[in-house]
Amino acid sequence: MRILIPTDFSELSKVAVKYAVDFSKDVDVSLILLHISDVNAPGMARVSSKKLGEAIKTSTEAAMKELVATIKKENSHQINISHKIVYGTSIAKTIETTALENNIDLICIGTKGATGLKKIVFGSNAAAIIEHSSIPVLTIPELAEYKGIGNIAYSSDLYHLDRELKLILPYAKLTDSWIRILHIDKDKEGFDGDLHEKEKSLRKDFAYEKIKFNELKSGSVIEGINKFVSVVDVDMVIMFTHHTNFLEKVFKKSVTQNTAFQTSIPLLTFQKEK
Repeated sequence: MRILIPTDFSELSKVAVKYAVDFSKDVDVSLILLHISDVNAPGMARVSSKKLGEAIKTSTEAAMKELVATIKKENSHQINISHKIVYGTSIAKTIETTALENNIDLICIGTKGATGLKKIVFGSNAAAIIEHSSIPVLTIPELAEYKGIGNIAYSSDLYHLDRELKLILPYAKLTDSWIRILHIDKDKEGFDGDLHEKEKSLRKDFAYEKIKFNELKSGSVIEGINKFVSVVDVDMVIMFTHHTNFLEKVFKKSVTQNTAFQTSIPLLTFQKEK
């Protein structure tokens, strides 16, 4: 598996780097660190723009080498890690292009990042990155730590269950995780059938025993997920979505609400077919 990890070298963006590095202790992965540099210098005289660009490039390369050296120094296991420095003005589009060019299987980002002069603020760009990415995106909250992945909560509306499970399964198999299909029952939209029989059918169809159905009554998907992870030891939440407003709602609430799902549990998103 090839994992792309955008970084702006801030302490908060290193949360995603650390999570991916710790993940590499259990799973054979190749990690690629990505820094997106914008050499445009508003307000600077044109005569100095070339020198400014060279200074930024030199500083960025030094910071990247220092980050890689620190990662190797702080970890005793063998890490397959490389890095790229690219230039672009659109973070989401540049990440998508880089991921496609390098056959990336997963993009790993933090929910918060640098402020001030540094350009990439992952908290504000997370929804845009997810929306533009045709590749699954793993979003790591500030307080998340990798401790293995035993339980995955897959939030599903049940409309494309088989198709979505087919995409999820390779990721669950990497760590032999339970896939806990979570259907939030809103306005009497419960599953029309026998959950136990559906479980058995899915296990047989996908040749994977660790599939379990859970149904929960709640007024909203976010509230339902938070309620579920408060009683079940969930290590990752999975969603299929392309709705920017919904994603922004998730990340906005992560700032205002101290909930387990939004502050400490990674979110893996797949783009829903439009």
